[in-house]
Amino acid sequence: MALDNLDWALLAVLSMVPFWEGRYTIPLAIAMGADPLAAYLWCAAFNILASPIIFFCLRVVYTRWLCRINPVRNVYEACVRRVSSKNSKVLERWQELGLIVFVAIPVPVTGVWTATLLAFLFQLDERKSVLVIGTGVLIACAITTLATLGILSI
Repeated sequence: MALDNLDWALLAVLSMVPFWEGRYTIPLAIAMGADPLAAYLWCAAFNILASPIIFFCLRVVYTRWLCRINPVRNVYEACVRRVSSKNSKVLERWQELGLIVFVAIPVPVTGVWTATLLAFLFQLDERKSVLVIGTGVLIACAITTLATLGILSI
């Protein structure tokens, strides 16, 4: 059974929804009859696309509203202070690999949304973070696709 445009649109939206992302959208797409490679590429692409959108929303929402709420501002500033302390050398050295591994583990809460929030809180470079998070997404989606096809057992 071939998927129609509405099915692909639904898969695109689900790929950007927190907790669903590629981890659940790829098995759904394959169960709906999508070619596994097409499901992988489609779901991974839209999952990656969520990261710059989330960065934009975080930046706008924080700078316009949330920074005025003391507890929220205090948490944000504490994260920034923590990263800019002496111990930040470890974070600077391993931030890219850490984000890749974090996102590459295909379980709930280790996806694009959480990784983008962490990158925002730690004031990491947005462009680099999107690329690094995207690499993690490609790995996680590959693992999910292979597990769905029964090639890889988790």
